[in-house]
Amino acid sequence: MKNKKIIYLISGIIIFIAAWYLIAVKINSEIVFPNITDILKKFIEIISEKSFYKDLLSSLLRVFITFILSFLLAFILGILSGISMPIRYILIPIINFIRTIPTIPLILVAIIWFNNNTVPIFVSMLVIFPIMYDSITNGIINVDKKLIEMSLSYNVSFKTQILNLYIPYIKPYILTAASQSMGITWKSILAAEILALPALGIGTKLYESHLYLDSVGLFAYCLIAIIFNGIFEIIIRLNHDK
Repeated sequence: MKNKKIIYLISGIIIFIAAWYLIAVKINSEIVFPNITDILKKFIEIISEKSFYKDLLSSLLRVFITFILSFLLAFILGILSGISMPIRYILIPIINFIRTIPTIPLILVAIIWFNNNTVPIFVSMLVIFPIMYDSITNGIINVDKKLIEMSLSYNVSFKTQILNLYIPYIKPYILTAASQSMGITWKSILAAEILALPALGIGTKLYESHLYLDSVGLFAYCLIAIIFNGIFEIIIRLNHDK
């Protein structure tokens, strides 16, 4: 069964590459739809340049800063909301407001408020914070009520309840939220970089490739974005399976 899955996976990759090649030959325009071999050559050229790694590290740093800040805020507010109904209901309109803000207008407003390097972090935090918050809050709400009552009857301190009851119980919820958020963080960082144009960043390179009609470079940077998104997903899933 496992061998069949691998065969199907390889078949899908071959079909995708073949379809791309045929479409590129049919269109016959490097600007509109570049050949996959040209994209791969450009990809190798890009990753061979030292300047690429400065852009990559800048984008990755924004991803990790965003992810950590969003997680800490969601973790604190999520636990408080799960335990306290008044806090949960007070935060409902705020969370819903953040969740419903369209990303592009949010980026444009953030450009007015912050410098170009900070915009991607701010925007991405507002995008992924509600996802993490909802998951952690739901985890706390679903903690076994009998265990809570038992801890209260034995006068277990609030700190001990948090460390030994709530956190272990919501671990799967946290990992699920992290899995859902990491890929979205990467995508939203790139989207914000494309509009904010920080000095360094993969999103800035995507915009520059588009500006100069360098479709081969544009697709090569898209390939880089896809690869790192896949890496993030694999890391999270490996941790999830532990």
